[in-house]
Formats: sequence, structure tokens, C-alpha cells
Amino acid sequence: MPQTRCGYVALIGAPNSGKSTLLNRLVGRKLAIVTPKAQTTRNRLLGIAMEGPTQIVFVDTPGIFAPRRRLDRAMVAAAWSGAEDADEALLLVDASRGIDRDTRRILDRLAGRSRRSILALNKIDLVPRESLLGRASDRGGSNTRAGLSAAA
Repeated sequence: MPQTRCGYVALIGAPNSGKSTLLNRLVGRKLAIVTPKAQTTRNRLLGIAMEGPTQIVFVDTPGIFAPRRRLDRAMVAAAWSGAEDADEALLLVDASRGIDRDTRRILDRLAGRSRRSILALNKIDLVPRESLLGRASDRGGSNTRAGLSAAA
């Protein structure tokens, strides 16, 4: 009998970077609410993808930004908690916005971790193809791998 394997992947990023949409696509079901309104996800949400004896538990987190109010601080803390508890952190970046201030802060904090992270450019259909590699190379830090995503 094959050995069962399981791992946790936290989906993190700035608000409206497409984390919930990607979660829904990866697990093949609509688990997370998807709206253009920022801060729709307020708590961590788990989705499980299975392939044979392998399970990947995806942790959809609230968007990470500079918090001002108590609710904002709680949501950002929940996002970082999800990232710290996971085996891997996948930083989703809206390619049309590029590496903005919120994303730069996230990259800086991830650079201090001993574990590697994955950087994925999302919404790549909204930017010219020629500019995608430049946006992926602006990731900073040697602990980050890059990839592209268009979860439509």
C-alpha cells in the first residue's frame, strides 16, 4: 500500500491578489467567497486537494497590509499565523500591480524565515507578456522561488 503524504501550503499576499480564487481552482470547488471588495476573507480557510495518496492542505489567509484598526490587526495576525504554521508559503502577487508597498513588506518578512517561499504572479492575462519576467525577477531574497498563474 502506498504511503500517504500530506503538506500545508499557506496562500498569502496583499488584499485582492487572488488568493481565494486560486484556492477555489486548486481544490476544484467554490470554498472561498470571491468578490472585488478587499478584506472579504477575514479568517483562515482550509481547502484540501488530493491526488492519489497525497494531500495538500491549502490555507487561504486574509490579505496582508499595514493595519490601522483592531480588526485589521487581527486579520493580518491570522494571515501571518497561517504562513508560520504551514510547510510552505505561496506569496500571490497581482501582476497588474506588481511589487507594491504591501507586497514589499511581505517579501521582507518572508526573507527572515528559514523556510523557502514560493512567489506566484497572478492575473498575468492583464499585463503584456514581455513584462512578466521582469516582474517575477523583482522578488528579492534568495529563499523565494517564482511562478506564474492565471486562475480564470
